[in-house]
Amino acid sequence: MNRCSVVAGLVFSALLGTAEAAERTATLGVVTAQSGPLAAAGRFQLNGFELAVDNINRAGGLRVGGDTVRLVLKVYDTRCNAAEGANAMQRLATVDEVPVVLGEVCSPAAAAEAPVAADFDVPMITTVPTAPNLTEQNNRYFFRVNADNGQLNRALADYVVAQNLLPLAFIAWNNDAGRGGVNGMRALLPAGARVAYTGYFNVGEVDFSAHISNLRSSGARAVMLLMDEEPGALAIRQIRDAGLDVQLIGTLAMGSNRFLDRLNARYLAGMVQYNAFPPNAPVDRIRAFNETYRARFNEEAHGFAAQSYDAVYIAAQAMVAAGSSTDGKKIRDALARTDHQGVIGRIRFDARNQADPPVYITEWCADGSRKITFPAEMASACGGG
Repeated sequence: MNRCSVVAGLVFSALLGTAEAAERTATLGVVTAQSGPLAAAGRFQLNGFELAVDNINRAGGLRVGGDTVRLVLKVYDTRCNAAEGANAMQRLATVDEVPVVLGEVCSPAAAAEAPVAADFDVPMITTVPTAPNLTEQNNRYFFRVNADNGQLNRALADYVVAQNLLPLAFIAWNNDAGRGGVNGMRALLPAGARVAYTGYFNVGEVDFSAHISNLRSSGARAVMLLMDEEPGALAIRQIRDAGLDVQLIGTLAMGSNRFLDRLNARYLAGMVQYNAFPPNAPVDRIRAFNETYRARFNEEAHGFAAQSYDAVYIAAQAMVAAGSSTDGKKIRDALARTDHQGVIGRIRFDARNQADPPVYITEWCADGSRKITFPAEMASACGGG
């Protein structure tokens, strides 16, 4: 069996079409960033959507209500802009008349899109935004496949305590995402745990020397960097070059080969970060997806792509279960009953339509590979993360 068929086989046989059935297409809407500062994240997301659609169609499509349905994508570039996202969602619902919308990269854009989707009875499945409040709006049409900040931080808080990394410090973006991340993490630390230092920086700042001086005098044993790839690389380089003896803790953006390309193994060795999809983990479904993704895109699989791949299969499964590729209400009801074994793990939605996928802690090794350090039962050697 080839690599593509291994991954395509994750979907149950009822999805497959037959030669005798009438054939038609169903268009899935996509709202994502294809330009602007988060275009790289949007590219990973779209790669996952496209790979899943291609695999489903190659396997024969979906069998929905007696017809064979092949999937196509209608993509709008929102640039992570809330107003553009809301406009794109309205167009997908009223002009393109899609039954399901997939996306988004940024939480503010998703927050603007979600009520528009609900107004037109169009289910929306997100695969990257992590703001917890997105699934706290009583929006029956909004679903999230990926872990939110609370779920990610719970794993990290457990790790910090287990490794005796208190007191902890933070350097974070001076925006809702950064401050929300700090507050969320602090709430999960043990009562009375001391936070040695909290510093914020504005988007575009490149000099972290003042934060480093404050860290040095704070007594912090570890510092959590709540930021994206570019400022993260700058902060890590400056902390290491300053000789500061502190455990570095990163975010999802800092756990892939793409981030390694910005620095080198010397700077990253020993750094840990939460991770939604360690592509080299010794798990068959993960390795199969990583091999298929690498064959298609010539790079290591990214968690955003894996989560997005699963979202397409969840949407497809819901259309089959609903017996319709056009009725948003029926598809929404089927989505709420999702129980899908995806490449990221088992996906089921709670009463808020939030999934609870596995979360890992990975550590950079001196040779530029990664290993899993948490949960303990998944711990691996270097090269297995």
